[in-house]
Amino acid sequence: MQPSQHSDVGTVLLQTSGLTKSFRGLVALRDHSITLYKREILGVIGPNGSGKSTFFNLITGFSKPNSGEIKFRNQSIIGSATSRIVELGIARTFQGSRLFASLTVTENVLVAAQLRHPVGPLNAVLRGKQYQSRQSAAQDITTKLLAFMGLGSQAERLAADLPYGDQRRLEIARALATEPQLLLLDEPAAGLDSHETKVLVGLIRSIRDTFGITVVVVEHDMDLIMTVCERIQVLATGEVICVGTPDEVRRHPRVREAYLGHE
Repeated sequence: MQPSQHSDVGTVLLQTSGLTKSFRGLVALRDHSITLYKREILGVIGPNGSGKSTFFNLITGFSKPNSGEIKFRNQSIIGSATSRIVELGIARTFQGSRLFASLTVTENVLVAAQLRHPVGPLNAVLRGKQYQSRQSAAQDITTKLLAFMGLGSQAERLAADLPYGDQRRLEIARALATEPQLLLLDEPAAGLDSHETKVLVGLIRSIRDTFGITVVVVEHDMDLIMTVCERIQVLATGEVICVGTPDEVRRHPRVREAYLGHE
């Protein structure tokens, strides 16, 4: 992954329009629209059941919308397999751990890096120049990302043996190993203490600034969202009720009503 030069700030990366998803008649997301720009950090907030996870699942292909459109780099990704969406440049983390607990820290990231530097079966058997080149590239990315995430000294530990905060950072490292242009973080601060959350704020900014990645954060920690996000979209009962800067969101009467039960 090469450092960003910030040359295309303001360029549209992803757009959703009219995005709707229902489960057995219950509407989880209704007429959702958002425009994401390269190198921005967007927060998505809302009460439980507001549609945040559904939004992530639709973008990453884990769920298919009933209607609406998703365009990534001006290309529709509706109906694309999750593996294809990763290839195009979208990566995510999950609320719960999806690490390979019995693999080392290095192996967890290396598996993801190899998705970007695949080796065919024949090359894997023969271990020719292409195999060696791609293995070397994947290993190089892995080493650099572990250093970047502050996990270099724990490279040979089993993922299951890491402290919880380090496991969360390993999940982010694994997502970054696929070399995304868009990184979706699903409640990355869940289970972290206040110090770890402050470290996470700096890490999110550093990911954007170093690699030029657009970051979307779904999170219940309002201090984190208000500190690190340049724009925030607020969902309630599956609908967008507000999009704006942190100050605009704080003052918005519908946001106050959604969270506090009154205007």
